[in-house]
Order: sequence, then C-alpha cells, then structure tokens
Amino acid sequence: MGELLFCHESIASLPYYVEGVGLNIYSMEELCYYIAGNTYLLDSTFMNEELCIWVEKEMGLYKLAERLRDIMHTQGMLSDFVLAILEDTAYCNMKEMQEIILTIRQMEEKSDFECNKIRADQLMEKEKYLSAIYEYKRLLDAKESEEQNSVLLGNIWHNLGTAYARLFLFEEAAHCYDKAYKLNQSGESLRECLMCYRCMHDEDGFMKKALENHMDDMGMQEIRNELSLASRGEKTQAFEERLEEIAVQNEEDNKSEAKAAINDIIFKWKEEYRRSCRV
Repeated sequence: MGELLFCHESIASLPYYVEGVGLNIYSMEELCYYIAGNTYLLDSTFMNEELCIWVEKEMGLYKLAERLRDIMHTQGMLSDFVLAILEDTAYCNMKEMQEIILTIRQMEEKSDFECNKIRADQLMEKEKYLSAIYEYKRLLDAKESEEQNSVLLGNIWHNLGTAYARLFLFEEAAHCYDKAYKLNQSGESLRECLMCYRCMHDEDGFMKKALENHMDDMGMQEIRNELSLASRGEKTQAFEERLEEIAVQNEEDNKSEAKAAINDIIFKWKEEYRRSCRV
C-alpha cells in the first residue's frame, strides 16, 4: 500500500477488495489506513454486507460485524459506520479519528453533486486518471448539472481535460478544454486547449483555435515558448543525459547493459501508465 504496516491483529487469508480503487485489504489496520488516506472517496457504498462478512469471517470480529450491520439496517450514517471501525481497531489516535469523522460529516451535509465533484478531484490528486474521467463524465451527465452555474461546469470540463491530457489523449483533452473555456471564460482553459494542439503538432488547429478566440500574435508566441521551455526542464534534461549515457554504453560494446537500462525505462513507463489507467 505504499508503506510498511505493522499489523497486530489477524491477517486475512482472503482479502477484502475495494472496487473503487482496485485495492486488496488484508487486515483491520490496512482498512483503517485506507479510510484515513481516502476519506473523501468514501460514500454510502462503503457500508455493505460484503465488508461485514469479511470483518466477521476473516477478521473474527463478530461483535463489530453485528454493530456494523445494526448501523446499516437502521439507516445509520456513513460517519457512524466508519467510527465503529476506527474505534474498534484503535489504529488512529483520537485527533486523527476526530478529523476523519468531521470530514465525513461535512460531506454528509453536502449535495450528492458536490460530494461527487470532491471525490472526482481526489481521484485526480491520487493520479487515478481513468477513474476521475468516469466520475467527471457522470457529473456532466447528471440531471443536477443543469442546475449548476456555468463557471462550475466549465471547471469540471477543465479537470476532465486535464485527466485526458495526463493520459496523453490530447485530442480529447483539447475538446474538453474548449468546452471549459466557453463556459468559464478562464484564460487557463484556453491556454491548455492550445497547448494540446501544440502537443499534437497540429499547427493548423492551433492557429484556428487561437484566432477563433481572438488571441493576438504575442499570446500565441507565449504559448509556443512555454511548451519549448517545458521541453528543456530539469527532468527532461536529466532524462536526455541518461539516454546519452546509455548510448555511450552501447557504443562501448556494453550492449547488454544498455539494453537492460532501456528495458528498465520502458518498464517504469508502462507501470506508471497502467497505474494511471486503473479503476
């Protein structure tokens, strides 16, 4: 899960699978760790019979499972359900527990649309781009979207564009940023839209969209310069230096080492992309 957890309680032979983030959980400590790190992603679906069965059968916590079921059957709140788990496990200290429950209770006071927007933004922050795309699309397709102001809707389209751009889907991203700009009139949305055309090497599309939105030559040149500067950033330079080192290895007949280094880079790219695409 990204950190070493010392589990003092039982370890499950069969994990509990959290579908929303594609995560297997093997202990109550891991469950609490997940709750603490993903508080904004929790919703009513977290209260389910499958979790109660796992707590009962795999963890042997019969009284806790019964308590969780009572909360579900009496139409209890998500905050009560989570509090029962945190109190029983004692993984979090009192301050941490209070902050988690306060956050959930604040979410319970918001509309479904507001909560879903927050969850989609959280998925973006956690680099779960494909999941974020699904959530933003659900927001835009929801009936409640008709009641929202144009700036908020534009910002959702902007974030959807960013999720596509992070997956290198620049054509889809450009379309989203264009929709965003028409709604929120944000210069950032227009800028990102034009940057996508530059990333696609579509100069005609870039010029057409810039002129369509009355951008002058100076503004267009600034965007061109910005992308050029980004391509000469520290990370890019470090990567190019690494490629040069590998090329030298290859020329010095260290072909096996050079091939291994290239394969390592490709493997890391694939892993990073797969992680971004997981739902």
